[in-house]
Amino acid sequence: MYRLFLALRYLLTRPINLLGMAGITISVWALVVVVSLFSGFLQVVEGHVHAASADVAVTNLPPDLPWPKLRAALRDDPQVVDAAPRLLHFGMLARPGHRPPPAPLPGRSALHGGDQPFLFVQGVDPQREAAVTGFAAWLADPAIPAELRSPAPPLAPAADGTPTVLVGLERMRREGLRPGDRVVLTTAQVVRDARGGRTPTKVQIDLVVGGAFKTAHGGFEGNTMFVADATLRARLHPDQPDLVQEVAVAVRDPAQLADTAARLQRTVRATLERHNGDDITAYGVVQTWREKNGRFLESIEHQRGLMQLVLFVIMVVAAFLMLATLSMMVTEKVADIGILTAMGGTPRGVASVFLACGIVITLAGVAAGLVLGAVTGVYLEEVRQAVRWATGIDLFPIEVYNLDRVPCAIEPAWLLQVAAMALAVGVVVSFLPAWRAARHDPLVSLRGI
Repeated sequence: MYRLFLALRYLLTRPINLLGMAGITISVWALVVVVSLFSGFLQVVEGHVHAASADVAVTNLPPDLPWPKLRAALRDDPQVVDAAPRLLHFGMLARPGHRPPPAPLPGRSALHGGDQPFLFVQGVDPQREAAVTGFAAWLADPAIPAELRSPAPPLAPAADGTPTVLVGLERMRREGLRPGDRVVLTTAQVVRDARGGRTPTKVQIDLVVGGAFKTAHGGFEGNTMFVADATLRARLHPDQPDLVQEVAVAVRDPAQLADTAARLQRTVRATLERHNGDDITAYGVVQTWREKNGRFLESIEHQRGLMQLVLFVIMVVAAFLMLATLSMMVTEKVADIGILTAMGGTPRGVASVFLACGIVITLAGVAAGLVLGAVTGVYLEEVRQAVRWATGIDLFPIEVYNLDRVPCAIEPAWLLQVAAMALAVGVVVSFLPAWRAARHDPLVSLRGI
């Protein structure tokens, strides 16, 4: 009992120990707030990506794909709601006689979109696409002004028969486009010559802007355009009327997404093998929305891991501050160590006094850090608004990331990990001064009294 009493007495009579506790508190607070911010941001971005993607995508399809057979095979799966074919191309969209606006700063295309002149061109059937993705919701988003909305039915030809195109809302605003504007899509196709060689040839398709679409995923919205699949087939693949380059699939139960994708992979391979008569394992790749956007999501996860490492280093620095204060305490309490030893205290008992000091400092710092971190995380948006009101500085510009508020996801498992790491570091740091105190010679300690 005397050990805990002496430990508390030493702590209460030496306010400098508050520095060590403050260091632990700040490091734990930073670990909780920053990692929770990244976790919330990752969850929000995953939701944005999923909202702009099909549940499952079948890619890398052969040019002679038996689409009716494949669609029937896919829809036979009990978890499949429907499947929609797509044609995928790329190109540049320009208004004749208009200079393009200056490009924004580079490096934001993954999150914000629209940083480069090239666009991914998706040829879709509007009705089938709306059955497997949020295509209809993208066209009816409340953020789209009435004058930029696409009339029903979407992607219907203009009055003069010119095909229409749907462009992302932000790109339409940036380039000053309006429904009815004439634009030219410049792309390329591979043409076979008389000798069997393949030559890329530039193709220009006259289009009319049909309206805007908006998704939660700014990168998809800013870098994608939609045209009718019949338009792309007629201009780029006239000799392949049944060509399909990607199939978007909607599933019933997202919880079984991985199992459904694995089952559909076998279905696609079996269908293609029956059609071709041999093994074509290079074709028919089935990916979930998370796998298809894996590199992008992994980059955010990697950033969160780097922040965890940096903040752990801050915790180690705070632990060294606690080590310094405890070492100073041992030096100042040399006489007390001699008296305690002369009264029958053992080296283990002496060490436990100073070890208890370090553990109490660590426990107090961890508890304060966890509470402050959790409260700050819950009210992070309010903190951002208060700082912006007081200083004019926006700590987290939510507009850049297409967010409504600062995201934060406090994970209980992470709180336990932070507490365990802090306690382990605190015990290790406290052990060193305690071990030095236990090795003091009683006679030498009493000599200065």
